[in-house]
Amino acid sequence: FLHSHPPDNQYLNCNMPKDKMNESMVPPDSDIDESFFGQRRFGATFSVKELERRGLDWQEAFDCVQDLGLNALRLGAYWSDIEPEHGVFDFEQLDALLTRCQQTNIQVLLTIGMKGPRWPEFHIPAWAQSDFDGEDISNDTQLAAQCLDYVEAVVNHVKGFKCIIAFQVENEPLDKAGEKRQIVGIDFVAKEANLIRSLDDKLRPIVVTAWCWSFKHDEDVKDALRYANVLGLDVYTKVRGDDTTGESRSGILPKHYKALANSRGREAWITECQAEPWNPSHFEKDDLEILLAKLHKGKFDNIFLWGFEKWLDSKLNKDDDEMWNAVKSAATDHFTHR
Repeated sequence: FLHSHPPDNQYLNCNMPKDKMNESMVPPDSDIDESFFGQRRFGATFSVKELERRGLDWQEAFDCVQDLGLNALRLGAYWSDIEPEHGVFDFEQLDALLTRCQQTNIQVLLTIGMKGPRWPEFHIPAWAQSDFDGEDISNDTQLAAQCLDYVEAVVNHVKGFKCIIAFQVENEPLDKAGEKRQIVGIDFVAKEANLIRSLDDKLRPIVVTAWCWSFKHDEDVKDALRYANVLGLDVYTKVRGDDTTGESRSGILPKHYKALANSRGREAWITECQAEPWNPSHFEKDDLEILLAKLHKGKFDNIFLWGFEKWLDSKLNKDDDEMWNAVKSAATDHFTHR
């Protein structure tokens, strides 16, 4: 599906004082559709880009989702795929994926922004690539304006899909990533969130994610809570050979941040739960079971695993279905666990 460039939006030049903007960004509870809350979800990130990198067909991969017993997927509305030419939008693949989700009662957390799940983290189309070298890439005003146009086009196009339960604004926006180790600043995240809220007549919650690594990320989490209805936590226990601090990252920090979110009237979800190795660390079936036990103890009802593409690749091409079967078992446990 192709359509022309939307009109320039008015959200980039938001001159509202920062303290007032902070107060206004999260609507009162009465403005959010409560049906999105109070549910148990067990899902995974499903990245067409990563599936293609592994030589896997996304349609065939989707057929396998229900075998796992998942009821939710986190998808990326990748800017580089959706707007390959400036002002020309292609929604064919995203439409097909959302249609499959709707037909199979899979709930969707849709990620929108410059950053999305999987490498290269920043999914900016070639025509919009920035030479900006500063830490906060959203300070490139031209790039920021173009990104808001894309966000507007995506939300207007997909908001009719009932399978979408929430919109995630950027992916770990305050975590340095990509070749230039850049972030998407919180002020721009606020503008994106405000724009989405103004367009979405279904009043779906906004999710902003943060890297659950150490207490030094407290300010990132607090910034996310200023603009989100749901705090998304990305939890990894074994990373690049650092396995010694996994207890803090999987047990102490998630509960700490959940309590902080709840104290501000927000929910906390696990938007990335490690379920694949991060070299050179290993991550096996037992590691997943231990991590999920801690998250269940912390009373997290919404968990999205990270690693679907690898489990499927291992199952189909390497005669290794150990993690696949572990996830199936974990899904059953999640929906019976109280």
